[in-house]
Amino acid sequence: MKSYRGRGGQEQLWFKPDEIESIMVGELRKAAMMPTPDAPAVDLERFIERHLRVTLDQYADLDATVLGVTEFFEGMTPRISINKDLTGAAIDEDESPPGVLGRWRATLAHEASHVLLHRSLFEFAVGNMNLFEAKPAADEGEGRRLHRCLKRDVAYRLGQGRYDWREVQANQGMAALLMPRVVFQAIAREEIISAFPGRDTIPHGGEAPVVERLAPRFEVSKEAARIRLNTLGLVEARGQQRL
Repeated sequence: MKSYRGRGGQEQLWFKPDEIESIMVGELRKAAMMPTPDAPAVDLERFIERHLRVTLDQYADLDATVLGVTEFFEGMTPRISINKDLTGAAIDEDESPPGVLGRWRATLAHEASHVLLHRSLFEFAVGNMNLFEAKPAADEGEGRRLHRCLKRDVAYRLGQGRYDWREVQANQGMAALLMPRVVFQAIAREEIISAFPGRDTIPHGGEAPVVERLAPRFEVSKEAARIRLNTLGLVEARGQQRL
């Protein structure tokens, strides 16, 4: 990881390829929470509260357009807040709408990734406040708030063709926390062989049966499972020939 000054003068972070994946897997191992093929779903609430020791409010009164928020404070632990409506729909209702549990878990993993990847940047900012716009905390007596990272969706793109480097990195961390590469590849290959005997990759456009099996095992959305399959090269490109 390296820091550099962006176009706007703010300190930014750059990670080498696969470095974010290694960071997330390393933290899961330190927490003794690395998933296995028999138990592939990470307990994100426990990971955040017990390992990261971050204040977690799962029933925060947030704007309807905001799924989660990570706040960094001077002299205090970070705080992760999850929209109360999202939490309620995901874990409190008897039957959650399709995809809601995956969206809730993705939001938790995304916010945890902000803490793991960006916490040092904002702690550094305490003595270098010219790099950041410090804002007062919402509650009287709390430390000076250094930054708020808002999670409005589970996509990489923000706005009209603009990207926020912190959000892109947090989404990469999110995928690695929810579906660590080694475990995901092992399970995915089992499902690929089952769905497509004699093959070790999925024919282009044929992800559906594998996604249907992977998503519930990792407790992620079908979209997240499909993206992970493609990102890890487990889906053949259009027109790709097999030897």
